Amino acid sequence: MKQKHVGGMGEVEKQKGHRLVLQDRGNMTLTGIHKVQTFDPKEIVLETEQGLLHVKGEKLDIKQLDLPNGVVEINGRVDALIYPRQTGAGGREGFLGRIFK
Repeated sequence: MKQKHVGGMGEVEKQKGHRLVLQDRGNMTLTGIHKVQTFDPKEIVLETEQGLLHVKGEKLDIKQLDLPNGVVEINGRVDALIYPRQTGAGGREGFLGRIFK
């Protein structure tokens, strides 16, 4: 699904949904990004439409950041992509959380 966004360069169509394309463990393009929570050369934490995403690796760099359109491009060696489980209200609870209700 697409949504139109009017910005400084005219009208741009914003992609709905979250997509991740990783090429050769070194170039990554992501859509559906709301916010960059943290960023350093070893880890980037992004808030996506599907929850948090931790990108871990070496020499990570944000090549393009277009938050109005939800697009981020990352360069560097990607070692891990982690979507942590959500806990708390509306999320999944751990074993102990289910026992001690």
